[in-house]
Amino acid sequence: MASEPEILKVYIVDDEPKAIETLAEIVNSFVHGAHVVGSANTIDRAFTEINALGPNLVFVDVEMGDVTGFQLLEQFDKINFHIAFVTAHEEFALRAIKFSAIDYIIKPASISELRELIAKIQERPKLKDENPMVNQMFGNLGNSDFSTHKITIPTSEGYEFIRIKDIYHVRADGSYAVLKLTDGNALVSSRNLKHYTSMLEEYGFYRIHNSTLINLDYIKKLNKAAGGSVVMEDNEEFSISKSRKDAFLELLSIK
Repeated sequence: MASEPEILKVYIVDDEPKAIETLAEIVNSFVHGAHVVGSANTIDRAFTEINALGPNLVFVDVEMGDVTGFQLLEQFDKINFHIAFVTAHEEFALRAIKFSAIDYIIKPASISELRELIAKIQERPKLKDENPMVNQMFGNLGNSDFSTHKITIPTSEGYEFIRIKDIYHVRADGSYAVLKLTDGNALVSSRNLKHYTSMLEEYGFYRIHNSTLINLDYIKKLNKAAGGSVVMEDNEEFSISKSRKDAFLELLSIK
């Protein structure tokens, strides 16, 4: 008989006392497998208490008056606890969080969302070094040069940190996605194609088919006959969906 997952010790950082109270009440009363061990409304107090209490999971508010939750994380030499950012807005910072594959919730969080998040974290290793993902997030946040931005790819073995410009194309494989890279390697991600479409469209990617997302910079050839297809720089050929063909040709300024 499988043993019960260890109870997660949760810490909450938010500048609004009511927000802390509400989140703590939901976690303690309605989320199995987690218990709030402390909270703070300043990053200095949070840093001290997190080191003293050793929580497994820390909820960090993104915007905290004149400071941010990012400034709290910068104080740690090693982050050996799970992070879940909390934000009230679909803001620029949230994009960087998504690209790093760090967990987040949008205020107000529902019971079901928190249960799903806790369950997902309980399935991960007991002690997880989140520094690589945090460092990548900071790298994207502090750099307006999109060509240097990276994305974290969750795989069965862990995480891969890939420059976005090094992705040829992404294709669906059931509920998974396969990313083909310019070095010839292919990564199988546990995230689906819809996830990568929403992330990469602003970086010059276009979904030409329900199963295919391509990097427009790497189109080698366009075949307009027989419904239409594209050949990429890696010589892989993909069909263009009939429903997407006109918009795609217009995007390329081809009639």
